[in-house]
Amino acid sequence: MKKADLGDIAILIDFDGTITTEDTNDKLVEDYWNDDIEKFFRENNERDMKYVEFMDGLFSKIRITEKEYLDFILNEIEMADGFLEFYKKVKGYNIPVAIISGGFDNGIVAFLKKYGIEDIQVYANHLNFNGDSITIDYFHKRDPKCCHIGLCGNCKISHVRKFKERYGKVLFIGDGITDEPIASRADIVFAKDGLLRYCKDHDLDCIPWKDFFDIEEILFA
Repeated sequence: MKKADLGDIAILIDFDGTITTEDTNDKLVEDYWNDDIEKFFRENNERDMKYVEFMDGLFSKIRITEKEYLDFILNEIEMADGFLEFYKKVKGYNIPVAIISGGFDNGIVAFLKKYGIEDIQVYANHLNFNGDSITIDYFHKRDPKCCHIGLCGNCKISHVRKFKERYGKVLFIGDGITDEPIASRADIVFAKDGLLRYCKDHDLDCIPWKDFFDIEEILFA
């Protein structure tokens, strides 16, 4: 695929495990969880919790201040190989690009700013801090419930639809469960890890990738 083949297209990118080398929420739980994590996951499986219910329960047991959270994001989380170079290339071609995430804009914006990226649109949920207690404001307070994940707080399908209406086509880059609904809706999908397995299991077209150098080479070579 050459740059000339992209045409009118926008690029949407997941954050956790895609732009970062690991899921920030998984690591946050690992470092700051204050209860029996195995019991919580057993209850999740038994009750088949939807994403919003799961995240509310998860963060109700995390004790961390806003400063500690930002310090964690800025000092413990690493950027995926090639993302900075890829983003500069995309901006150089004036291709619209945005982040759509089931995570939290508090950490995403601060993390990107650390690397000098302050001009990217971010569509994500938001953490509210009251001392070391956390509640979540979800991007879509009235979730459209339009996919198999159910209530997800930030409906990525809705974002894909809006970007398609504005730009014609959407290229999506992702890795995980909240990216699955997009796999059959984006025009081009770059998938790795769980999303790649999902695409293969459901016979959905996608392009495997390991780092953003792979994607840059495919799109701009």
